[in-house]
Amino acid sequence: MTKWNFDAMYDLRQFIWTNLQDSGIIDKDDYYSDNLGKSIVPILPVQQQPEMNQFLNNKTHIVYDKVGMSYEDNWAICCEQILFTIYDSDYAKINEIRNFMVDLFRRMDESAGDLNRYSGLSEKFKFHSIYIADISPTSPSEEIQGFLSADVVLEVKYSRILDGSGRYL
Repeated sequence: MTKWNFDAMYDLRQFIWTNLQDSGIIDKDDYYSDNLGKSIVPILPVQQQPEMNQFLNNKTHIVYDKVGMSYEDNWAICCEQILFTIYDSDYAKINEIRNFMVDLFRRMDESAGDLNRYSGLSEKFKFHSIYIADISPTSPSEEIQGFLSADVVLEVKYSRILDGSGRYL
């Protein structure tokens, strides 16, 4: 059965989260919620941020959303731009995460290959290319008082796995 609410951003989010933990930049135990009985992932869709503020408790977190989408000449290859805004009160931590993301995704096809080999994927997408489309300087956050923020925009080219008639699986 096709899941229309599933998106390539979810696979990308899980890949980033795993790599941030594996690199030691973020410790998932810092995000454990007694209320939920588990750790939350501090990489949040833009619409969920207000609800999650109670769990973030002034901790490092990343908010993401699509900022652009188009198709190549071949309708099967989608090109999306995804904005990740990093929030923290520590300038050095924002720099660390931004530099980490640049290193993780600057290799275009090879970065997409890393994502395709990652075992935590849904297997609904094939990633062709990922690269850093833009970054912003770190500045005081306009959204969250007392925090700094910086943006990283990824351009992601992928195909969704299709059935025999060209529809999503």
